[in-house]
Amino acid sequence: MVHHWPAIQNVSGQPSIALPAHVTDAGLPLDIQGVGRPGDEQTVLSLAAQMEKISGWLTRRAPLKVPA
Repeated sequence: MVHHWPAIQNVSGQPSIALPAHVTDAGLPLDIQGVGRPGDEQTVLSLAAQMEKISGWLTRRAPLKVPA
């Protein structure tokens, strides 16, 4: 999945990150965006690290679909 919104923020000098947040019933990922003050990458990275710990995304795997 390509995330366009963080690029807009990054060009303006605001650090940002897109983080996975949910999977729809159709199996499509939804994400949230964290945006920091200009030059404040540490806050954005801290947010990402906290989300990573509580979300369980590191251990999630997409189901394998084998053609019949």
